[in-house]
Parts: sequence; C-alpha cells; structure tokens
Amino acid sequence: MRNARTGENMLVATVAGATTITIATGGRGFGTTAEVAIADGDGLFIIGNVNEEGGVARQVNQTRSTPQTNYCQIFRTTISLTDSEKNSDVYGPKDLVYQRAKLGTQHALDIEKAFWFGEKKYDTSGTQGHPRRATGGILEFINSGNSYIQSQDGMLTRPDFNVFLREAFTYGNTTKVLFAGGVVIQAINEFAAGQLQTQPLISTYGVQVSKYVTSFGIINIVHNPLFVEDYAGYAFLLDMECFRYRYLNNRDTHLKMNIQQNDLDGQADEYLTECGLERRQASRHALLKGVEG
Repeated sequence: MRNARTGENMLVATVAGATTITIATGGRGFGTTAEVAIADGDGLFIIGNVNEEGGVARQVNQTRSTPQTNYCQIFRTTISLTDSEKNSDVYGPKDLVYQRAKLGTQHALDIEKAFWFGEKKYDTSGTQGHPRRATGGILEFINSGNSYIQSQDGMLTRPDFNVFLREAFTYGNTTKVLFAGGVVIQAINEFAAGQLQTQPLISTYGVQVSKYVTSFGIINIVHNPLFVEDYAGYAFLLDMECFRYRYLNNRDTHLKMNIQQNDLDGQADEYLTECGLERRQASRHALLKGVEG
C-alpha cells in the first residue's frame, strides 16, 4: 500500500474491517522511501501484492455484482375501424394498413419512453384482481445508483463538458453512447466544431451518429428527439453492453388481429408487448442535465 502524500510504501498484514488496517511487522517504509508519520486524510492506494518464495495460494478475495431486478410491463395499442371505414376507397393505402403502421410506431415509442423515464412498480390495485407491473427506466437507474450526475444549470462550455467526460469514463468501456437533447447537441456543435465525425446510418443503432474522439474515450453522439422541453437539456452517457431488451416468453411485440366482439360491424387489432429493460452497473453511466441554450 502507498501513501500518496509521503510516497511511503507499506506491507499490509490484514484488513480487519472497513476502517482498520494492520501493517506487518517491519512493514513500514517497505521500499526505498523511509517511514513518515501518516496524517489524517492521507490517500492510501493498493499497489499490488508481494509474496515470499515457495508460499501457498493467497486467500480468496473477490467481488460480486449486486443483484438488480426489474419488471416486464404490458404495453397495448389498439387499432379499431368500422367495416365501412375499412372498405372505403381512400387516397393512398387502405386505412387499416395506414393505421397499423401509424400505431405500430406509437407502440414502439411508448416502450422507448418507458425505457427512459419509467419507474419500477408492482401494483395490486387493479380492478380485475391481477397485478400491474411498470418497468424501470434509465433515468431511475442512474438516479438511484452510483452513476455520476452533473447538474449544469446553465450554458455548457468545453471545460464543463471535459469535467463530465472525466468522471463519466472512470469506469467501463472507452467507447460509449451519448443520447442527448437538442440543447446539449447545440452546445457540443458550437465548441466541438471540426472535431465531430458524422457517420450516417450506423447499423448498430439505425440512426445518424456523430463520433467525438477525446483523450478519455470515444463518444458516439445521438440526438434523441424524445428529449424535448424539460428534457432538452439532458444527456445520458451510456455503456451499452450494460443494457438489454428483455421480454416474457412468447410475449415479444406481435399484432393480434380480429379481437373484436363477434357482432361488431368492424375490426379491432392490437399490438401487445410484455417487456422490460435489463440495467446493470450504474457506475459505468452518467447523466448531464440542466443545460441551457
């Protein structure tokens, strides 16, 4: 172990608890720097382990991931047309085809908004006697975990953004994705002119991505049109391997057709999905909020 202030290395015998360390006999000044009195507040850093020749295996000491839980939420979007509407001639595609496409997009948007802003909830107050489950989203995960959060509360400058990146890249991969609102994108465009590399239609995300290369790591910047009004000044820097789309068996998005009552003069279809968001390792993600234009 090393004292950063004095430069002294020490040989630790045992770690008795969160606040107690026992130094081995003769373990002070374990190197070329002599023993120096330790002051309150000195930073102590583990620099490795040293073992005698012919020794036995070291004591097992390893970390475990903290279990994370979330729920699958049922999303339903209904399409309903009378038979008169369904069989009328209209300009363009038949109305049923148009409504399926339009409401299919809305169904996907509902899921995405829940993945950003949803909060985990198990509710038993339903009128049918069955539970309702809401899936927790990314904002809830970051607010309740060990993520770095920077409240800007004003204009975003290059130095401010560098502070954010320094902290945000402390853990995890050196390539991350920044999902940002328009106000944040505007600020980055202004101070990073000439440093952004636009890569249209990246196959991984299916959207236009701008690459921003820094000494901390590579940022793939994505403008999220859902971040508007109160969320236009938000940006989430995410390590994407920590998130996964999850769905209940046989309950991924599908279109149920002709679910109307038998005597209805019309047709009702429904998009149904029962899915949730897997979220892991909050310390690998960061949130920038309160950026003003």
